[in-house]
Amino acid sequence: MTSEEDFARALRASAAHAPEPPTELFALAAERRGRTRVRRRRAAGASALALVAAAGCALALLPDRSPARPAPAATPVGQTFMSDTLSSLMPADGRVTDLSGTSPDDLQPGHTPMAWLDYDDGNGPARLLLTIDRLPTPLGDGAAALQCPDTLARPTATCELATRPDGSRLVTTATAPRWDGDDRSWTVTFADPDGRMVSATEIASGRPGHPAREQPPLTRERLLAVATSDAWRPAFTVLPASTVPPAAPVGGPAMLTALHTALPAGATFDPGTGTQETPGRVHGTVSLGGHTSQLVVSVEHGWQRGFPVEPATRFRNFGFDGSFSQTPDGTLRFVKEVPVPGPDGTKDTQGTERIAGALLPDGTMVTAKIWTYGPDHQVTAFPPALSSEQLVALVTVPSWAHA
Repeated sequence: MTSEEDFARALRASAAHAPEPPTELFALAAERRGRTRVRRRRAAGASALALVAAAGCALALLPDRSPARPAPAATPVGQTFMSDTLSSLMPADGRVTDLSGTSPDDLQPGHTPMAWLDYDDGNGPARLLLTIDRLPTPLGDGAAALQCPDTLARPTATCELATRPDGSRLVTTATAPRWDGDDRSWTVTFADPDGRMVSATEIASGRPGHPAREQPPLTRERLLAVATSDAWRPAFTVLPASTVPPAAPVGGPAMLTALHTALPAGATFDPGTGTQETPGRVHGTVSLGGHTSQLVVSVEHGWQRGFPVEPATRFRNFGFDGSFSQTPDGTLRFVKEVPVPGPDGTKDTQGTERIAGALLPDGTMVTAKIWTYGPDHQVTAFPPALSSEQLVALVTVPSWAHA
């Protein structure tokens, strides 16, 4: 497997359990940017690019972790800062390889800092991905980035939400393998009361007959130590805080009502037997013309308002490599098809997801993802129940602004 394919696989695995479609879309966009840069740098005779995330939080390292590598000297916040900082936070008794990072620049003002590396504790490597971002404050229960993953989109073994005494928020998750040899992932997302957020994910790769390791190289406590390290504080100088508080989240009943209004004629939606408790998100199965597929829709009012980077700029980053258009009323929209690897990682078992997004004139962000499951939660290549045009029409319905 080439380095860019491995890079893509890791990002897709990270995106698969992202708490909201915008986070997933950003990871998918980062994947494509990364692969483009790899090709460019190879042509120029330079080294290959890489990935993942950087972070910052006000808490010090937890006291029970093993000695860290020497911290990098003070440098401008860029790719080197991101990769060196992440490497410095790894236990010294392990092996670090394939480290790199990304940072915002004039060509990508809506891009958040990222870093990635492979870490091997002697029992096999795992990919460590780290992203940082800013959330509007005050933090609330409706913050989309601080929700559990959607269990329809990615089977989840565990997910815990916690509010700490200082007001910080913590989300810890572990995915459940879908088939023999499926990857496993463990994520810690930490948000400081001032809105600084870092998400760190470990991904252990498996293959048929060779399941991924059941425990990650970094324990939950060590992964939390990485996310809460003061070493990330300089990275937030390139991510100024929002000046506007978050809008109230959309409740489950309002989401269902709006979705039924937005569906094309003849389509039916079944939310299932479980309750729809996640603010601003609804999932279930949609049927039309004899086809049934899985559908997840998310809505956020006032998306990215109050941040220095205009929402439209970041929206274009999320939809990178998609088909963009704009309606006469100013609604921005995109749709894209995303390949999803199957059990053996080849095109023979590869499935396809469709993702559409819309940024309405009032600042409401709507995203929808549709796919069709086969056995063992394997995404199929069958055309989903809604076409690309119908999915775009669904997310651009003006009534979402009033949900």
